[in-house]
Amino acid sequence: MSGDLRAENGNALVEFVVLSAALLIPSLYLVLTLGNVQAAVFAADSISRDVARIHATESDPELAVEQMARHTDLILEDHGLPTGDVVTLHCTEDPCATPGGTVTAQVRIPVPVPGLGPVLGETGPVTVGAAHAVQVDQYREGP
Repeated sequence: MSGDLRAENGNALVEFVVLSAALLIPSLYLVLTLGNVQAAVFAADSISRDVARIHATESDPELAVEQMARHTDLILEDHGLPTGDVVTLHCTEDPCATPGGTVTAQVRIPVPVPGLGPVLGETGPVTVGAAHAVQVDQYREGP
């Protein structure tokens, strides 16, 4: 019987290392992916809120579009996400900053999955979104 135990000497350490690597790598990958998704959620929320405010307060529509584009790109870059057209804007009045109107900004951000870009495409299988509506002050001076 003691001869059988000597044959198993050292196998536990090898099994532990193999199992640890097999469990650690997918767990680490999951944490990185969830981190990217959470960053996209924060970015979508910030962009939707700020874009709606920009269009509700800026009386010059061209300047509002320019500010929106710069602000959106800045937030996406800060969160490590690819820049692009992620905002859909809807205004009840034309122009958007017309007193008494409502400005709604909807944001949809595709989240890239680390390391699987060539397989899944650069956008990935997950898209996060946010929406925010702002009422334009009805007593403000019209555009």
